[in-house]
Amino acid sequence: MLMSTVVAVALGMAPIKQDGTVTGDYSKIVGRYSTIVDSRGTTHFRGFHPVTGAPYEIAIDKTGKVEGTVGDMMVTFQAREAA
Repeated sequence: MLMSTVVAVALGMAPIKQDGTVTGDYSKIVGRYSTIVDSRGTTHFRGFHPVTGAPYEIAIDKTGKVEGTVGDMMVTFQAREAA
């Protein structure tokens, strides 16, 4: 799973097709962010929205559940690898 794509979706920068898929490389668009993997295997992302400057904190667990905040907004969705 491309983590930059997950971050781009959470930031509202990656278009999601009607079938729920996202394609493309968003690593340059989302800019820099820090990552930490905790003892449970959850990956935590921290950074700033490249357009609005809003801080974000996003976590994705081993099952693909994504939760976090982007500025004042809360985001939650399920991510998975393409088949």
